[in-house]
Amino acid sequence: MKRCVIVSKDPAKWIEQFGNFSIMVLNPAAPVSYNDYLVGNSDYSLLVTDSKISERNGKDYPGEKLFWYTSGTTGYSKFYSFTAEQRDTLANTICEAYSLTSNDRYFGVMPLWHSHGQGMYWAVKQAGCECMFGLIKNRTDRDLFEKLQPTFLSSIPDMMPIIMKMNLKNLRFVRTASSALPDLLYHQLKEKWSVPVIEAFGMTETLSHCFTNPLNGEQRIGTVGLPSGIEARVEQGHLLIKGPCVFKTEWIDTGDLVEQDESGYFRILGRHIDQINIFGMKINPLAVENHLFNRFPEIKNCVVFGDKKLKCLIQGDVDLLEVKNFLISLGDHYRPAVLETVAVIPTNNSGKISRKQLESLF
Repeated sequence: MKRCVIVSKDPAKWIEQFGNFSIMVLNPAAPVSYNDYLVGNSDYSLLVTDSKISERNGKDYPGEKLFWYTSGTTGYSKFYSFTAEQRDTLANTICEAYSLTSNDRYFGVMPLWHSHGQGMYWAVKQAGCECMFGLIKNRTDRDLFEKLQPTFLSSIPDMMPIIMKMNLKNLRFVRTASSALPDLLYHQLKEKWSVPVIEAFGMTETLSHCFTNPLNGEQRIGTVGLPSGIEARVEQGHLLIKGPCVFKTEWIDTGDLVEQDESGYFRILGRHIDQINIFGMKINPLAVENHLFNRFPEIKNCVVFGDKKLKCLIQGDVDLLEVKNFLISLGDHYRPAVLETVAVIPTNNSGKISRKQLESLF
């Protein structure tokens, strides 16, 4: 199978047109240097942009149907190949987890260059859902979103406050993934729509989806639910997984720190590499962020990071002295060396927050 790299504002139309290629989708808004790096590692045969299609004599990759890359939050992007069988298995897993059928309607707000967005794309296509794709920040797309009246949502938590302003009457569940769902937002979503609010979890290495709270069953706030399409176990606090959609057949250590409760639900505690070591005391950035979200509802977003010192950036109208005193109340080693409010938290080339990158900036 030859590779087709798509760099377009509307990748869905090209995916359908070049279905006989292995597909790789890039973010057209990413820095040119980053996309050049990804294209340079793709060995493409076809490079599709909104202005032209370029060809070269790339290699053949037998059995490959998708060529994905990580966001590079802990360093350079990694690249993974997946087969048509893995793609279809993923789609079946998602369809079964959420009972998706051709009666469902879906508006995809997650971009197809993001594993979350593309994973859902293959699922809704397999289910035969009526679907559209667009940008939540675009007024015209929001009007189309409301007109479609989707029967379910799937997005990152950050998008949900915008979606909550819409008049959606036919939802049967709301799904969030790709970052932790704050407790306050969970309750706001429940109050707004009175439907199951499902936190899920996935990664590029598993074709996007590998844990979910059940649609029909208990949705445990603060957890990513139960394994979905994979096997999972905990060893010395680390999450290990294996399954048909994982990029290799043996057990892999995901690098995530987790807890599993008595009912089998998993709670993500953060990335092992992101732990902050202050005089031998290990601080979990994700746990600190959750404390801040719960204590200060006016915080729209925040990120905790650092190397031997705790640093914190906050979006929202909040009293920084109160935040500082609250952090110190957790323990003197939580005393922030950097505590700032910012209009926007800087992200990496893939649009994700990289604690490693922030450490070099602040």
